[in-house]
Amino acid sequence: MTWFITAFVIASAIFMFAPKSLATPMVEGPKVKTSQWVLFTLPLLALVIMMIAMAKGYSSSHAGIAIGFALTACSVAISRFHRFILPCAAYTGLSLLMLAMQYL
Repeated sequence: MTWFITAFVIASAIFMFAPKSLATPMVEGPKVKTSQWVLFTLPLLALVIMMIAMAKGYSSSHAGIAIGFALTACSVAISRFHRFILPCAAYTGLSLLMLAMQYL
């Protein structure tokens, strides 16, 4: 359960501190702003820690959900990765649905 709570807190922080407008003007070109990289590092760090924990033998359905939240947060933080928001959110939603079905 701590995986889920941690992922939810990290995702909430990303959404709270993300810029109001995620759309970047085309004049700037493909350059990624420093603030976007800063927002990207927190969920990426959490994702790396979760992957290391899973590689060491910790396996839980909550870990899969937490990874889904971290991937969604990473895809929101950088405008280049916005095309991955829907697949990551779908994976998270399916994981949550499977967890709910498991408890029925």
